[in-house]
Amino acid sequence: MAVRTPIRLAVVAVLALGAALLVLVVSAPAPATAADACGKWGDAGPGELAPGEARKAILCLINEERDKAGLGSLERDKRLQKAAQRHNDRMDGTGCFDHACNGEGELGRRLEAVGYLSGGLSRWAYGENIAWGMGSRATPEAIVDAWMHSSGHRANILSRDFRELGVGYSAGTPSGSRDQGGIYTADFGLRVG
Repeated sequence: MAVRTPIRLAVVAVLALGAALLVLVVSAPAPATAADACGKWGDAGPGELAPGEARKAILCLINEERDKAGLGSLERDKRLQKAAQRHNDRMDGTGCFDHACNGEGELGRRLEAVGYLSGGLSRWAYGENIAWGMGSRATPEAIVDAWMHSSGHRANILSRDFRELGVGYSAGTPSGSRDQGGIYTADFGLRVG
């Protein structure tokens, strides 16, 4: 008998336009049944995915959702990807599933550390979705579908404020189980100099 583990989700959205800040945290399980039009990696399980394949699938699936909503596609940003992967690495096997794990700062600090929030910006926005799942609930399709069924995660994906995305992926779980688990971090951003 297969045991279905719910996908674990968390989201943070921080919009910094002058002094305005919004922080939102949500956690909810959701089933996954999204169709895969983003190639063979959208429905691949953690044992079948390399990090680059997972990142491409998540970006493609998020851009499909944005396209359905009449929004422009997000562009991959290497600095956001670096921040997302570093955070993913902090969660993998450490027992931490949060937007700030032991030994690292909050999202804004992490984006400063990779040079994303630097250079005299006149306007910026950033947000983050995190998730992990097991087996069929750890595929890129399952993760994006779960995010789309959670209001805070959906808001980040469909935000008109974001133009760029970086994705982190690790085969594993926060508890350290390596068997068919996958952890994902999506860092969204906008920079205007």
